[in-house]
Amino acid sequence: MITVSEESAVDFESTAQVATEAFGLKHVRFSAQRMKWLYERGFGEGAAVVAAFDGDKKVGQIVLLHQKVNLDGAPVLATQLIDLFILQAYRSPVLVRRLYKEAERICEAKRVRIILGLPNPISAPLNARFMKVHPFLALPTRIGVSVGWPRRDRLRFSGRITTIPRDEAIERLSAFATPPGENGLSWDTATLFDRINDPTCEYAVHATDNLLLVSSSRKTRRISHALLCGFFARPGAAVVSDDVRTLIRAACHLWKHPVFVYAGINKSLPHLPGFALPERLRPPILVQLRDGDSDTDPTFDRFQLTDSDYV
Repeated sequence: MITVSEESAVDFESTAQVATEAFGLKHVRFSAQRMKWLYERGFGEGAAVVAAFDGDKKVGQIVLLHQKVNLDGAPVLATQLIDLFILQAYRSPVLVRRLYKEAERICEAKRVRIILGLPNPISAPLNARFMKVHPFLALPTRIGVSVGWPRRDRLRFSGRITTIPRDEAIERLSAFATPPGENGLSWDTATLFDRINDPTCEYAVHATDNLLLVSSSRKTRRISHALLCGFFARPGAAVVSDDVRTLIRAACHLWKHPVFVYAGINKSLPHLPGFALPERLRPPILVQLRDGDSDTDPTFDRFQLTDSDYV
């Protein structure tokens, strides 16, 4: 008999194996280490794992990755739908419905106001049907080239997060915690530090007086690039183009990649980096949303890759 419920103690090794088997793609392998980090510490609020079992065998799941979002000066509870999978032999509309029904029950019990999704083409219609989320943002992939040294008179620090002691890193990040008045995911210093301590990826931080950039080295379609994961402005500061340019140069210089990539919105920046790729080359990243307290969508001032489980 198939049972569906919130999993109280996740076996990450077996979950990673089942997820890899369920996706069935040679280039997709789930990491138990990354899952544990993401579910427990990645966004600071933990996660609820809704799992389907056939006896003692896990056959599918959907995860609610809990987050805090600032809306109009106040924090509200949010969750992001991630890691939906079911083993091929167990896939059925009934089981899909049961997973989403339990996820909805948990959201109601915890009084989750904002539900977010960054779905693939398969999960997008399922999220819409069962969780009543709808298209909220379309984030085009932006790309550019940066060469040369960053301006030393503007750059305050630039380094890989693993080379900086925790206390020192938190002190350096402290000026860039997101303010309550900025609508978007809420990042305090410790939570942001944990967010960029993914055990399977390496991140770097770069800062001027008024702007922080989190970056990482990635490769897509054989092109190595500096991924600009997120910009964070000092609260109340006026960010200028030289801040953005200096940090992009610092990231490209550190990772030794002249190409950079960014996807997101950030109203604290004077302009978004690079230029948007045409949809025919790379479709925009879809962000779905449901606001349980309002029929009108909120306005986000900032939503970047750091706000998703994509990086």
